[in-house]
Amino acid sequence: MKRLIYISIFLVAFTSCKKALKETAYSSIYTQDFYSSAAEAEAAITAVYGNLYVMYSSAAPLFASDWAADQIFPRNVVGRNSITTYTYDPPYSVQTSFSRANESPLEIWKRAYQGIESANWVIQKVPGVNMDTERRNAIVGEALFLRAFFHWMLAKNFGSIVVKTTATNSIDAAFVGKKPINEVYDQILTDLREAEKMLPDYSSSLVKGRVCKQSAQILHAKAALYNERWDEALATAQAVISSGKCTLVPSAIDLFTVAKKDLARTEVMFAVELNNTSNPIRQSQVHYFYAPLGISDLNKGGAGGMYVFSKFYNSFFNQDKRKALMQTSYINGSGATVTQANIDTRLATKDLVIMAKLKDPNSVGAYASNNLYLLRYADAYLIAAEAEARKSGATTAAYGYINAVRRRAEIPDLTAGLSQPAFIDSVLRERSWEFYGEGDRWYDLTRTNTFMTVIPTAINADYPVRTPQPKHKYYPIPQIEIIANPMIEQNPDWK
Repeated sequence: MKRLIYISIFLVAFTSCKKALKETAYSSIYTQDFYSSAAEAEAAITAVYGNLYVMYSSAAPLFASDWAADQIFPRNVVGRNSITTYTYDPPYSVQTSFSRANESPLEIWKRAYQGIESANWVIQKVPGVNMDTERRNAIVGEALFLRAFFHWMLAKNFGSIVVKTTATNSIDAAFVGKKPINEVYDQILTDLREAEKMLPDYSSSLVKGRVCKQSAQILHAKAALYNERWDEALATAQAVISSGKCTLVPSAIDLFTVAKKDLARTEVMFAVELNNTSNPIRQSQVHYFYAPLGISDLNKGGAGGMYVFSKFYNSFFNQDKRKALMQTSYINGSGATVTQANIDTRLATKDLVIMAKLKDPNSVGAYASNNLYLLRYADAYLIAAEAEARKSGATTAAYGYINAVRRRAEIPDLTAGLSQPAFIDSVLRERSWEFYGEGDRWYDLTRTNTFMTVIPTAINADYPVRTPQPKHKYYPIPQIEIIANPMIEQNPDWK
Protein backbone atom coordinates (compact mmCIF):
# COMPACT_ATOMS: atom_id res chain seq x y z
CA MET A 1 0.00 0.00 0.00
CA LYS A 2 2.90 2.37 0.62
CA ARG A 3 3.56 2.39 -3.10
CA LEU A 4 0.21 4.05 -3.65
CA ILE A 5 0.25 6.51 -0.76
CA TYR A 6 2.13 9.20 -2.63
CA ILE A 7 1.41 10.39 -6.14
CA SER A 8 4.72 9.14 -7.44
CA ILE A 9 6.40 10.41 -10.58
CA PHE A 10 3.62 9.50 -13.02
CA LEU A 11 0.94 7.93 -10.88
CA VAL A 12 -0.89 11.17 -10.15
CA ALA A 13 -2.26 11.39 -13.63
CA PHE A 14 -2.47 7.68 -14.30
CA THR A 15 -4.40 6.60 -11.24
CA SER A 16 -6.93 9.39 -11.67
CA CYS A 17 -7.22 9.15 -15.43
CA LYS A 18 -10.70 7.67 -15.63
CA LYS A 19 -12.24 10.63 -13.87
CA ALA A 20 -10.02 13.08 -15.72
CA LEU A 21 -10.95 11.70 -19.11
CA LYS A 22 -14.64 12.06 -18.41
CA GLU A 23 -13.95 15.75 -17.77
CA THR A 24 -11.65 16.03 -20.84
CA ALA A 25 -8.87 17.55 -18.75
CA TYR A 26 -6.08 17.96 -21.28
CA SER A 27 -3.42 17.95 -18.59
CA SER A 28 -4.35 14.36 -17.74
CA ILE A 29 -4.86 12.80 -21.17
CA TYR A 30 -3.87 9.15 -21.12
CA THR A 31 -6.05 7.44 -23.69
CA GLN A 32 -5.68 5.63 -26.95
CA ASP A 33 -8.51 7.65 -28.47
CA PHE A 34 -7.73 11.27 -27.71
CA TYR A 35 -5.14 12.16 -30.35
CA SER A 36 -7.38 12.18 -33.39
CA SER A 37 -7.30 15.77 -34.67
CA ALA A 38 -5.06 18.81 -35.05
CA ALA A 39 -6.98 20.61 -32.31
CA GLU A 40 -6.38 17.75 -29.89
CA ALA A 41 -2.67 17.67 -30.76
CA GLU A 42 -2.45 21.41 -30.06
CA ALA A 43 -4.29 20.96 -26.76
CA ALA A 44 -1.89 18.20 -25.77
CA ILE A 45 1.28 20.22 -26.39
CA THR A 46 -0.26 23.18 -24.58
CA ALA A 47 -0.75 20.89 -21.60
CA VAL A 48 2.95 20.00 -21.63
CA TYR A 49 3.85 23.69 -21.42
CA GLY A 50 1.27 23.97 -18.63
CA ASN A 51 3.41 21.77 -16.39
CA LEU A 52 6.29 24.19 -16.85
CA TYR A 53 4.10 27.16 -15.99
CA VAL A 54 2.82 25.52 -12.83
CA MET A 55 6.40 24.75 -11.78
CA TYR A 56 7.45 28.37 -12.23
CA SER A 57 4.31 29.81 -10.65
CA SER A 58 5.77 28.77 -7.29
CA ALA A 59 9.26 29.83 -8.51
CA ALA A 60 10.76 26.61 -7.07
CA PRO A 61 13.36 26.30 -9.89
CA LEU A 62 14.56 29.86 -9.19
CA PHE A 63 14.65 29.40 -5.43
CA ALA A 64 16.56 26.09 -5.66
CA SER A 65 19.40 27.87 -7.42
CA ASP A 66 19.31 31.45 -6.23
CA TRP A 67 18.74 30.80 -2.52
CA ALA A 68 21.62 28.31 -2.48
CA ALA A 69 24.18 30.45 -4.30
CA ASP A 70 26.17 33.61 -3.58
CA GLN A 71 24.07 36.33 -5.21
CA ILE A 72 20.64 36.33 -3.55
CA PHE A 73 19.20 35.30 -0.21
CA PRO A 74 15.66 34.95 1.18
CA ARG A 75 14.39 36.70 4.25
CA ASN A 76 15.55 34.56 7.15
CA VAL A 77 12.32 32.81 8.09
CA VAL A 78 11.70 29.15 8.89
CA GLY A 79 10.96 27.10 5.82
CA ARG A 80 12.67 29.52 3.46
CA ASN A 81 16.10 29.71 5.05
CA SER A 82 16.87 25.99 4.89
CA ILE A 83 18.17 26.11 1.30
CA THR A 84 20.46 29.05 2.14
CA THR A 85 21.73 27.36 5.32
CA TYR A 86 21.81 23.85 3.80
CA THR A 87 19.65 22.45 6.61
CA TYR A 88 17.09 20.68 4.41
CA ASP A 89 16.64 16.91 4.60
CA PRO A 90 15.32 14.16 2.26
CA PRO A 91 11.72 14.52 3.50
CA TYR A 92 11.98 18.32 3.09
CA SER A 93 10.32 18.24 6.46
CA VAL A 94 10.65 21.92 7.41
CA GLN A 95 9.32 23.21 4.09
CA THR A 96 6.48 20.70 4.21
CA SER A 97 5.62 21.45 7.84
CA PHE A 98 5.41 25.18 7.13
CA SER A 99 3.34 24.75 3.93
CA ARG A 100 6.26 25.75 1.71
CA ALA A 101 6.84 22.47 -0.10
CA ASN A 102 5.83 24.15 -3.36
CA GLU A 103 8.87 26.43 -2.99
CA SER A 104 11.25 23.50 -2.49
CA PRO A 105 13.02 20.98 -4.75
CA LEU A 106 10.12 18.64 -4.00
CA GLU A 107 8.03 20.78 -6.36
CA ILE A 108 10.64 20.51 -9.11
CA TRP A 109 10.65 16.72 -8.84
CA LYS A 110 6.88 16.46 -8.99
CA ARG A 111 6.19 18.95 -11.76
CA ALA A 112 9.09 17.87 -13.97
CA TYR A 113 7.95 14.25 -14.05
CA GLN A 114 4.39 15.29 -14.73
CA GLY A 115 5.73 17.31 -17.65
CA ILE A 116 7.80 14.38 -18.91
CA GLU A 117 4.77 12.10 -18.82
CA SER A 118 2.69 14.62 -20.76
CA ALA A 119 5.49 15.04 -23.32
CA ASN A 120 5.82 11.30 -23.77
CA TRP A 121 2.18 11.01 -24.78
CA VAL A 122 2.61 13.77 -27.35
CA ILE A 123 5.77 12.16 -28.77
CA GLN A 124 4.05 8.78 -28.93
CA LYS A 125 0.66 9.82 -30.31
CA VAL A 126 0.90 13.02 -32.34
CA PRO A 127 2.94 11.49 -35.24
CA GLY A 128 -0.20 9.51 -36.11
CA VAL A 129 -2.52 12.52 -36.24
CA ASN A 130 -3.84 13.54 -39.66
CA MET A 131 -2.86 17.22 -39.81
CA ASP A 132 -0.46 19.64 -41.49
CA THR A 133 2.88 17.83 -41.62
CA GLU A 134 5.04 20.84 -40.79
CA ARG A 135 2.98 21.77 -37.74
CA ARG A 136 2.76 18.15 -36.61
CA ASN A 137 6.55 17.84 -36.74
CA ALA A 138 6.92 21.10 -34.83
CA ILE A 139 4.58 19.85 -32.08
CA VAL A 140 6.66 16.70 -31.67
CA GLY A 141 9.81 18.83 -31.70
CA GLU A 142 8.39 21.02 -28.94
CA ALA A 143 7.57 17.92 -26.88
CA LEU A 144 11.09 16.56 -27.37
CA PHE A 145 12.53 19.91 -26.28
CA LEU A 146 10.34 20.04 -23.20
CA ARG A 147 11.12 16.44 -22.25
CA ALA A 148 14.81 17.31 -22.49
CA PHE A 149 14.30 20.50 -20.48
CA PHE A 150 12.49 18.66 -17.68
CA HIS A 151 15.12 15.90 -17.55
CA TRP A 152 17.84 18.59 -17.48
CA MET A 153 16.05 20.42 -14.68
CA LEU A 154 16.02 17.18 -12.69
CA ALA A 155 19.62 16.22 -13.50
CA LYS A 156 21.16 19.53 -12.45
CA ASN A 157 19.21 19.47 -9.17
CA PHE A 158 19.25 15.78 -8.24
CA GLY A 159 22.07 14.19 -10.27
CA SER A 160 21.33 10.59 -11.24
CA ILE A 161 17.60 10.38 -11.93
CA VAL A 162 14.87 8.28 -13.52
CA VAL A 163 14.76 8.75 -17.30
CA LYS A 164 11.35 8.22 -18.87
CA THR A 165 10.95 8.10 -22.65
CA THR A 166 7.71 6.16 -22.99
CA ALA A 167 4.20 6.95 -21.84
CA THR A 168 2.98 5.05 -18.80
CA ASN A 169 0.33 2.48 -19.68
CA SER A 170 0.22 0.65 -16.36
CA ILE A 171 1.03 1.25 -12.72
CA ASP A 172 3.87 -1.29 -12.82
CA ALA A 173 5.43 0.58 -15.75
CA ALA A 174 5.65 3.69 -13.56
CA PHE A 175 8.24 2.10 -11.28
CA VAL A 176 11.63 2.66 -12.89
CA GLY A 177 15.15 2.88 -11.49
CA LYS A 178 17.66 5.70 -11.89
CA LYS A 179 20.19 6.13 -14.70
CA PRO A 180 23.82 7.23 -14.26
CA ILE A 181 24.30 10.91 -14.91
CA ASN A 182 26.10 10.41 -18.24
CA GLU A 183 23.21 8.31 -19.53
CA VAL A 184 20.77 10.97 -18.40
CA TYR A 185 22.67 13.51 -20.50
CA ASP A 186 22.84 11.07 -23.42
CA GLN A 187 19.04 11.12 -23.51
CA ILE A 188 18.78 14.87 -23.04
CA LEU A 189 21.13 15.50 -25.94
CA THR A 190 19.48 12.88 -28.14
CA ASP A 191 16.11 14.54 -27.63
CA LEU A 192 17.52 17.96 -28.44
CA ARG A 193 19.24 16.80 -31.63
CA GLU A 194 15.91 15.43 -32.82
CA ALA A 195 14.07 18.56 -31.74
CA GLU A 196 16.47 20.75 -33.74
CA LYS A 197 15.51 18.85 -36.90
CA MET A 198 11.79 19.36 -36.33
CA LEU A 199 11.48 22.88 -34.97
CA PRO A 200 11.29 26.02 -37.10
CA ASP A 201 13.90 28.75 -36.96
CA TYR A 202 13.14 31.75 -34.79
CA SER A 203 11.07 34.44 -36.50
CA SER A 204 8.91 37.31 -35.32
CA SER A 205 5.83 35.24 -36.16
CA LEU A 206 6.69 32.54 -33.61
CA VAL A 207 3.89 32.10 -31.08
CA LYS A 208 4.93 33.77 -27.83
CA GLY A 209 6.19 31.27 -25.29
CA ARG A 210 6.81 28.53 -27.86
CA VAL A 211 10.27 27.17 -28.64
CA CYS A 212 12.18 27.18 -31.92
CA LYS A 213 15.29 25.55 -33.35
CA GLN A 214 17.57 28.09 -31.67
CA SER A 215 15.92 27.39 -28.29
CA ALA A 216 16.84 23.72 -28.68
CA GLN A 217 20.37 24.58 -29.77
CA ILE A 218 21.04 26.83 -26.78
CA LEU A 219 19.74 24.18 -24.37
CA HIS A 220 21.76 21.56 -26.27
CA ALA A 221 24.93 23.63 -25.88
CA LYS A 222 24.25 24.29 -22.22
CA ALA A 223 23.50 20.65 -21.38
CA ALA A 224 26.66 19.58 -23.20
CA LEU A 225 28.64 22.16 -21.21
CA TYR A 226 27.20 20.85 -17.95
CA ASN A 227 28.29 17.33 -18.92
CA GLU A 228 31.74 18.56 -19.96
CA ARG A 229 31.30 17.69 -23.64
CA TRP A 230 33.30 20.70 -24.75
CA ASP A 231 33.38 19.98 -28.49
CA GLU A 232 29.63 19.52 -28.67
CA ALA A 233 28.91 22.54 -26.48
CA LEU A 234 31.15 24.75 -28.63
CA ALA A 235 29.85 23.53 -31.98
CA THR A 236 26.21 23.93 -30.96
CA ALA A 237 26.72 27.39 -29.44
CA GLN A 238 28.55 28.44 -32.61
CA ALA A 239 25.61 27.16 -34.67
CA VAL A 240 23.29 29.51 -32.80
CA ILE A 241 25.64 32.46 -33.22
CA SER A 242 26.20 31.84 -36.92
CA SER A 243 22.50 31.28 -37.65
CA GLY A 244 21.81 35.00 -37.69
CA LYS A 245 18.40 34.36 -36.17
CA CYS A 246 19.10 35.90 -32.75
CA THR A 247 20.55 39.18 -31.56
CA LEU A 248 21.64 40.68 -28.28
CA VAL A 249 19.24 43.41 -27.24
CA PRO A 250 21.48 46.52 -27.46
CA SER A 251 20.53 47.75 -23.98
CA ALA A 252 20.67 45.53 -20.90
CA ILE A 253 18.15 47.89 -19.31
CA ASP A 254 15.70 47.46 -22.19
CA LEU A 255 16.10 43.69 -21.96
CA PHE A 256 14.49 43.79 -18.52
CA THR A 257 12.05 46.64 -19.01
CA VAL A 258 8.63 45.08 -18.78
CA ALA A 259 7.07 47.49 -21.28
CA LYS A 260 9.69 46.42 -23.85
CA LYS A 261 9.47 42.67 -23.40
CA ASP A 262 8.48 42.16 -27.04
CA LEU A 263 11.73 43.87 -28.02
CA ALA A 264 13.59 41.23 -25.97
CA ARG A 265 12.26 38.32 -28.03
CA THR A 266 15.21 38.37 -30.45
CA GLU A 267 17.43 37.44 -27.49
CA VAL A 268 15.11 35.47 -25.22
CA MET A 269 14.75 32.06 -26.85
CA PHE A 270 12.64 30.50 -24.10
CA ALA A 271 10.60 32.18 -21.39
CA VAL A 272 7.67 31.66 -19.08
CA GLU A 273 5.19 34.22 -20.44
CA LEU A 274 3.42 36.04 -17.61
CA ASN A 275 0.97 38.90 -17.25
CA ASN A 276 -0.80 40.83 -14.51
CA THR A 277 -4.08 38.95 -14.73
CA SER A 278 -5.85 36.81 -12.17
CA ASN A 279 -5.06 33.64 -14.15
CA PRO A 280 -2.81 31.72 -11.70
CA ILE A 281 -0.92 29.91 -14.46
CA ARG A 282 0.18 33.29 -15.85
CA GLN A 283 1.65 34.45 -12.54
CA SER A 284 4.69 33.71 -10.44
CA GLN A 285 5.23 34.57 -6.81
CA VAL A 286 8.84 35.47 -7.57
CA HIS A 287 7.72 39.02 -8.50
CA TYR A 288 6.09 39.32 -5.08
CA PHE A 289 9.22 38.05 -3.34
CA TYR A 290 11.67 40.43 -5.03
CA ALA A 291 9.69 43.62 -4.44
CA PRO A 292 9.91 45.50 -1.13
CA LEU A 293 7.09 45.03 1.36
CA GLY A 294 3.91 46.80 0.30
CA ILE A 295 3.46 49.25 -2.57
CA SER A 296 6.58 50.55 -4.28
CA ASP A 297 7.98 51.66 -7.61
CA LEU A 298 8.87 48.00 -8.22
CA ASN A 299 5.53 46.33 -7.58
CA LYS A 300 2.14 47.19 -6.12
CA GLY A 301 2.12 44.26 -3.70
CA GLY A 302 5.61 43.18 -2.66
CA ALA A 303 6.60 40.87 0.19
CA GLY A 304 10.23 41.79 0.71
CA GLY A 305 11.06 38.12 0.49
CA MET A 306 14.54 38.11 -1.05
CA TYR A 307 17.47 40.43 -1.59
CA VAL A 308 20.90 40.64 -3.21
CA PHE A 309 24.08 40.12 -1.19
CA SER A 310 25.87 43.47 -1.04
CA LYS A 311 29.19 41.74 -1.79
CA PHE A 312 27.80 40.61 -5.12
CA TYR A 313 26.41 44.06 -5.89
CA ASN A 314 29.79 45.62 -5.11
CA SER A 315 31.61 43.18 -7.41
CA PHE A 316 30.33 44.98 -10.53
CA PHE A 317 32.12 47.76 -12.38
CA ASN A 318 30.30 50.95 -11.46
CA GLN A 319 29.54 51.65 -15.12
CA ASP A 320 28.14 48.15 -15.75
CA LYS A 321 24.60 48.61 -17.04
CA ARG A 322 23.60 45.36 -15.37
CA LYS A 323 24.35 46.89 -11.99
CA ALA A 324 21.60 49.42 -12.70
CA LEU A 325 19.14 46.52 -12.56
CA MET A 326 19.62 46.53 -8.79
CA GLN A 327 18.52 49.24 -6.35
CA THR A 328 19.77 50.43 -2.96
CA SER A 329 16.63 52.45 -2.32
CA TYR A 330 13.04 52.54 -3.50
CA ILE A 331 10.00 54.82 -3.63
CA ASN A 332 7.12 53.70 -1.44
CA GLY A 333 3.39 54.05 -2.03
CA SER A 334 3.39 57.50 -0.47
CA GLY A 335 6.03 58.77 -2.88
CA ALA A 336 8.79 58.88 -0.26
CA THR A 337 12.27 57.50 -0.87
CA VAL A 338 13.20 54.62 1.43
CA THR A 339 16.95 54.53 1.96
CA GLN A 340 19.09 51.40 2.02
CA ALA A 341 19.28 51.07 5.81
CA ASN A 342 15.48 51.03 5.98
CA ILE A 343 14.63 48.85 3.01
CA ASP A 344 13.49 46.06 5.31
CA THR A 345 13.73 46.63 9.05
CA ARG A 346 12.70 43.04 9.74
CA LEU A 347 16.21 41.94 8.72
CA ALA A 348 19.44 42.32 10.66
CA THR A 349 21.28 43.14 7.42
CA LYS A 350 21.25 46.87 6.70
CA ASP A 351 23.11 46.99 3.36
CA LEU A 352 20.25 45.36 1.49
CA VAL A 353 20.09 45.49 -2.29
CA ILE A 354 16.91 44.97 -4.32
CA MET A 355 16.99 42.89 -7.52
CA ALA A 356 15.01 44.93 -10.07
CA LYS A 357 15.10 42.72 -13.16
CA LEU A 358 11.43 41.92 -12.45
CA LYS A 359 10.33 45.49 -11.75
CA ASP A 360 6.77 46.21 -12.88
CA PRO A 361 5.41 49.57 -11.68
CA ASN A 362 2.05 48.74 -13.30
CA SER A 363 1.52 45.41 -11.59
CA VAL A 364 -1.99 44.62 -10.42
CA GLY A 365 -1.29 44.01 -6.77
CA ALA A 366 1.56 41.49 -6.85
CA TYR A 367 0.58 40.24 -10.32
CA ALA A 368 3.32 41.41 -12.67
CA SER A 369 3.86 41.08 -16.42
CA ASN A 370 7.59 40.39 -16.51
CA ASN A 371 8.42 37.17 -18.31
CA LEU A 372 10.82 34.73 -16.65
CA TYR A 373 13.78 34.20 -18.97
CA LEU A 374 14.92 30.58 -19.18
CA LEU A 375 17.27 30.62 -22.20
CA ARG A 376 18.94 33.71 -23.67
CA TYR A 377 21.15 34.29 -26.69
CA ALA A 378 23.82 35.79 -24.40
CA ASP A 379 24.30 32.28 -23.07
CA ALA A 380 25.41 31.06 -26.50
CA TYR A 381 28.34 33.51 -26.36
CA LEU A 382 29.38 32.58 -22.82
CA ILE A 383 28.99 28.85 -23.46
CA ALA A 384 31.15 29.23 -26.56
CA ALA A 385 33.74 31.23 -24.59
CA GLU A 386 34.01 28.62 -21.86
CA ALA A 387 33.96 25.60 -24.15
CA GLU A 388 36.59 27.14 -26.45
CA ALA A 389 38.81 27.89 -23.45
CA ARG A 390 38.35 24.41 -21.99
CA LYS A 391 39.43 22.94 -25.33
CA SER A 392 42.10 25.31 -26.53
CA GLY A 393 42.84 27.91 -23.87
CA ALA A 394 42.22 31.65 -23.95
CA THR A 395 42.17 31.98 -27.74
CA THR A 396 41.25 35.03 -29.78
CA ALA A 397 37.90 33.39 -30.51
CA ALA A 398 37.23 32.82 -26.81
CA TYR A 399 37.94 36.48 -26.09
CA GLY A 400 35.61 37.52 -28.89
CA TYR A 401 32.72 35.57 -27.40
CA ILE A 402 33.03 36.93 -23.86
CA ASN A 403 33.70 40.48 -25.01
CA ALA A 404 30.49 40.54 -27.03
CA VAL A 405 28.58 40.25 -23.75
CA ARG A 406 30.83 42.68 -21.88
CA ARG A 407 30.44 45.34 -24.57
CA ARG A 408 26.66 45.20 -24.29
CA ALA A 409 27.10 45.83 -20.55
CA GLU A 410 29.45 48.75 -21.40
CA ILE A 411 32.41 47.46 -19.45
CA PRO A 412 36.00 47.09 -20.74
CA ASP A 413 37.06 44.08 -22.77
CA LEU A 414 38.53 41.28 -20.69
CA THR A 415 42.23 41.66 -19.89
CA ALA A 416 44.33 40.13 -22.65
CA GLY A 417 46.83 37.34 -22.11
CA LEU A 418 45.07 35.45 -19.33
CA SER A 419 46.00 31.87 -18.55
CA GLN A 420 43.44 29.18 -19.28
CA PRO A 421 42.31 28.87 -15.60
CA ALA A 422 42.12 32.65 -15.19
CA PHE A 423 40.11 33.01 -18.38
CA ILE A 424 37.64 30.28 -17.34
CA ASP A 425 37.26 31.96 -13.94
CA SER A 426 36.50 35.20 -15.79
CA VAL A 427 33.81 33.50 -17.86
CA LEU A 428 32.18 32.10 -14.73
CA ARG A 429 32.26 35.56 -13.15
CA GLU A 430 30.76 37.03 -16.32
CA ARG A 431 28.01 34.42 -16.21
CA SER A 432 27.31 35.45 -12.62
CA TRP A 433 27.00 39.12 -13.61
CA GLU A 434 24.91 38.37 -16.69
CA PHE A 435 22.41 35.85 -15.33
CA TYR A 436 21.88 36.82 -11.69
CA GLY A 437 18.33 36.30 -10.53
CA GLU A 438 17.63 33.91 -13.42
CA GLY A 439 18.15 30.63 -11.58
CA ASP A 440 21.57 29.90 -13.07
CA ARG A 441 24.41 30.55 -10.64
CA TRP A 442 24.16 27.54 -8.28
CA TYR A 443 24.62 25.12 -11.17
CA ASP A 444 27.76 26.90 -12.34
CA LEU A 445 29.16 26.46 -8.83
CA THR A 446 28.15 22.81 -8.52
CA ARG A 447 29.24 21.70 -12.01
CA THR A 448 32.67 23.27 -11.39
CA ASN A 449 32.83 21.96 -7.80
CA THR A 450 33.56 25.45 -6.47
CA PHE A 451 30.48 25.80 -4.28
CA MET A 452 32.23 24.77 -1.05
CA THR A 453 34.85 27.50 -1.39
CA VAL A 454 32.66 30.27 -2.83
CA ILE A 455 29.59 30.01 -0.61
CA PRO A 456 31.29 30.56 2.80
CA THR A 457 32.26 34.04 1.61
CA ALA A 458 28.65 35.00 0.73
CA ILE A 459 27.43 36.00 4.18
CA ASN A 460 25.78 38.88 6.02
CA ALA A 461 24.18 39.64 9.37
CA ASP A 462 21.24 37.37 8.64
CA TYR A 463 23.39 34.51 7.34
CA PRO A 464 26.72 34.88 9.16
CA VAL A 465 27.81 31.28 8.53
CA ARG A 466 27.20 29.20 5.40
CA THR A 467 29.07 25.92 5.06
CA PRO A 468 27.77 23.57 2.36
CA GLN A 469 29.08 20.03 2.38
CA PRO A 470 29.86 17.67 -0.55
CA LYS A 471 26.37 16.17 -0.32
CA HIS A 472 24.82 19.54 -1.13
CA LYS A 473 26.05 19.38 -4.73
CA TYR A 474 22.72 17.72 -5.43
CA TYR A 475 19.44 17.91 -3.58
CA PRO A 476 18.22 14.69 -1.97
CA ILE A 477 15.58 12.78 -3.89
CA PRO A 478 12.33 13.35 -1.99
CA GLN A 479 12.03 10.68 0.68
CA ILE A 480 8.36 10.19 -0.04
CA GLU A 481 9.39 9.16 -3.58
CA ILE A 482 11.84 6.61 -2.21
CA ILE A 483 9.05 5.13 -0.13
CA ALA A 484 6.65 5.06 -3.06
CA ASN A 485 9.06 3.58 -5.61
CA PRO A 486 11.35 0.84 -4.26
CA MET A 487 13.39 0.88 -7.47
CA ILE A 488 14.78 4.35 -6.68
CA GLU A 489 17.79 4.69 -4.39
CA GLN A 490 18.61 7.86 -2.51
CA ASN A 491 21.63 9.84 -3.69
CA PRO A 492 24.68 8.22 -2.06
CA ASP A 493 25.71 11.23 0.02
CA TRP A 494 22.19 11.49 1.42
CA LYS A 495 21.78 7.87 2.54
